[in-house]
Amino acid sequence: MSNVLIIILIVYSIIVLVTLRNALLQVSNPAKTLSWILVIIFMPIIGLLLFKVLGRSVKRDRFFIAKQPFYNDHIDDLDFSEIPVNKRPMAKLLSHNQSSGLSFHNHAQVLKNGDVTFSSILDDIKAAKHSIHLDFYIIEDGNFFRLLKDQFVNKVAEGVKIKLVYDAFGTTIKKVPFINELKEVGVEIKEHMPFSFWTSLSYLNYRNHRKIIVIDGLIAYTGGMNISDKHVSADDKLGLWRDTFVRIIGPSAHDFEKIFKSDWLHAGGKDFDIIKPSQRFEKGVPVQVIASGPDSQFNGILQQYFTLISDAQEYVYISTPYFVPGDSILMALKTAALSGVDIRLMMPYESDYKWMRWCMFTYLEELLASNVKIYLYHGGFLHNKVFISDDIVSSVGTANVDERSFKTNFEVNAIIYDKQTCLDLKAHFHEDALSSEELSLPDFLHRADRNMFMEGLARLSSPIL
Repeated sequence: MSNVLIIILIVYSIIVLVTLRNALLQVSNPAKTLSWILVIIFMPIIGLLLFKVLGRSVKRDRFFIAKQPFYNDHIDDLDFSEIPVNKRPMAKLLSHNQSSGLSFHNHAQVLKNGDVTFSSILDDIKAAKHSIHLDFYIIEDGNFFRLLKDQFVNKVAEGVKIKLVYDAFGTTIKKVPFINELKEVGVEIKEHMPFSFWTSLSYLNYRNHRKIIVIDGLIAYTGGMNISDKHVSADDKLGLWRDTFVRIIGPSAHDFEKIFKSDWLHAGGKDFDIIKPSQRFEKGVPVQVIASGPDSQFNGILQQYFTLISDAQEYVYISTPYFVPGDSILMALKTAALSGVDIRLMMPYESDYKWMRWCMFTYLEELLASNVKIYLYHGGFLHNKVFISDDIVSSVGTANVDERSFKTNFEVNAIIYDKQTCLDLKAHFHEDALSSEELSLPDFLHRADRNMFMEGLARLSSPIL
């Protein structure tokens, strides 16, 4: 054996040992850590690269900690008396874990699908006086993009400052030419984690999945929609993308602005001052804005969904395009349903990722056996991320019910403590149910469109989906 080969083997062995040490130091799930150890040992080189991209924890990474929008917030002076009594524990939890901002006297409006949502956004942008801030995972060229661009041209001419952050993975390099069109008209643009092989390899798996618009620091939007015509015209494969946004006016916009600012600075943008909105609605509603990501110490959105389910007394309705819940959410759903809580779960019949559909189906049998009502949506591609509970609290945002949203992506949800908002969302759920197939356990066990082998194989990949 040549000296060069011996040196290579020694260096590789050292790298393997260091990587194994890192895997052991960040152990939180023993089974997952053991899986990574086996991958590193038995998949030479490839195992090292996979761990660097998919397995590395960034909770103590200064690169991420610096961007947490609520990390240094003081919560001692918060008054929770306006939160319904049986939902105060969740409000307090999400404040104590430094993942959220809570405000009162807001106005909240539910927006269903792209036509209504995009029209509202364009109207608010047209009326903007000072600033327009946008934070999106995917930006696609199309009619809505062109309408936005036309508005931006007018607003820049009026002196309005426009800032845009987009994710480098969601909005791929192929789409840069039309992004540059916005730069040419005066929009300030930053890219979240642009690709450069080795320096970005460690962070490649951590994407900014948020969808936020803040106008004049007073009006905020969030939900499941990207800047894409898929939400207004039918996709050739999946049909119309069914989605939900929420428009919020009032102090809560300040919390969305803080999240945008953290993403803007993290993407390399220059610092700017946030003006706290003065408009308040005397009969407005409490809104809690929760931001979560791979840097979150307590996985705030996972805790939010778990608490919404476990604290429910009458019902929980859930709409999600991707359902890979993990053990804690799965147990919470089964326990609540067996305790008599009306648990209803709606997901798309067809998915934009076949592998994801196989994985989702593996969870349905045990949920049906636990009295969870499950609906498969056939009216297009169900893409909204909505929780509704007890006619008291609802959640609209960007986080799916999966491990990626809980632990890997940067996400945002708006939790609205308001009966009317719940009733509006519940009415939309019932409307969607008319275009859905309700499953029964006997029928599900004998469905002709299932592939048991592929479902089992897909389930093995659930921790990284």
